[in-house]
Amino acid sequence: MQKKILFLTSILNFLLNTAIQGSVIFIPLLGQKLGATDFQVGLIGAAYGGAYLVASLASGQQSDRRGKLIFVRWGLFFSTLMFLAQLLAQRYLVLLLVRAGVGLALGVTTAALVAYAFEAGADMGKFSSYGSLGWIGGAATAAVLKRFELIFLSGAFFCALSWLLSLYLPPGEQQIGKKVEKDSSGWLKVLRREYKVYLAIFLRQLGAAAVWIILPLYFNSLGLSPTWTGILWGINFTVQFLVMRHLNHYDPVKIFAFGQILSIFVFLTYGLVTRLELLILAQILLGIAWSGLYVGALLLVLSSGQERGTASGLFTATLNLCGTLGPFLGGLVAQFWGYRGVMFLAAALSAAGMLVAVPQAVKGEKERERVGDRNEGKLTDLARRL
Repeated sequence: MQKKILFLTSILNFLLNTAIQGSVIFIPLLGQKLGATDFQVGLIGAAYGGAYLVASLASGQQSDRRGKLIFVRWGLFFSTLMFLAQLLAQRYLVLLLVRAGVGLALGVTTAALVAYAFEAGADMGKFSSYGSLGWIGGAATAAVLKRFELIFLSGAFFCALSWLLSLYLPPGEQQIGKKVEKDSSGWLKVLRREYKVYLAIFLRQLGAAAVWIILPLYFNSLGLSPTWTGILWGINFTVQFLVMRHLNHYDPVKIFAFGQILSIFVFLTYGLVTRLELLILAQILLGIAWSGLYVGALLLVLSSGQERGTASGLFTATLNLCGTLGPFLGGLVAQFWGYRGVMFLAAALSAAGMLVAVPQAVKGEKERERVGDRNEGKLTDLARRL
């Protein structure tokens, strides 16, 4: 029974992320086609990200009280409808509202799906890797289909298939979860302890999210076809999938710092180069940069104390906040300073993040080493006495 649950949840994660990524890539191009300005394209991304964030937080809390599976199924069902509703977007305002609806529907299901898989005993690393494969699948689907209506139909199909498969999931852990403490001091304690790491992630990812919302438009302005846009996206995700699987054995401080530094170089490269082969190289380096930054930062915050669930939740919330604010910032900057201005802003934010976090990360690593040395010394003394 457990193998069945783990298999189905992994497939659901793959299909759902395939649907998500296929639409995300070309939404800015559709917005532009409907007459939206660069700033309005940013608003579309912000509406989607904000709705996704709110729905994830709300459904995650409610699913602990009412059971996970009902949110997974209803979220997938409404996601199918909202992906189909994208076909009706013939005006900018309609597209903005529909994308907000897509964010709400996805937020309902994804938070509950992750919790359901965790309660079923899934290896969360392997479970998450299927999400990366879904990003690759979505980019490939978009590159092959090219047309907006076909991409939206495929997204609806993947969501509908996911909904059908979810009907075969057993109730599992449907009982009421543990009582959640209303006191938020745990979050504040974790935030105070590693706030510089969270701040560094926020600054870098804020710049990155600003870039992603206009990057398809930038590639289009350079003369790249939609097919090549999808291919470039797929290169990034493929590199992430391959690199992340091999980073656990490295010093998190070093790969975290390396990811910060390499991010600066990548965003500067976006703003300075126009040749396709150099953009391919930039996408490869981007995959390496994000892998090091993400895994390094995650290991740092999770190893800083016993509140690992709180640290992980705060880390995820930080990324979601960037996904909400970044598109707004990207559209605003592009409106007044052009696409290259967004690239240079992202490089500056990454540099600020590096200056904030790397000294703190090194300090924290030295402190952990001192604690480890003290503990080792205590064990040695105890062994001698015995």
